[in-house]
Amino acid sequence: MSSQSIPLRVGEIITAKVRRKLASSRVMIDLKGRLLVADPEQPVSVGDPIVVQVIAIAPRIRLRLLPAPPTPLPSTAGLPVDLRT
Repeated sequence: MSSQSIPLRVGEIITAKVRRKLASSRVMIDLKGRLLVADPEQPVSVGDPIVVQVIAIAPRIRLRLLPAPPTPLPSTAGLPVDLRT
């Protein structure tokens, strides 16, 4: 897929979603509403949101898989806790 069909900038950080597993090391991702075949360096699962950084757009799109953002704390986080000693 050409980079003209997807508006990307080198350095841009985007969240994509893993849509389908194609082979042991290939997956289909949804990136800005377009489906692309990717060869992730780390294992990913179908349905996973992944955070990627655009490192090149020509001659082909190259993305770097970034660490997942931390999961939000439960809504009870920050409430006082009484400890009994």
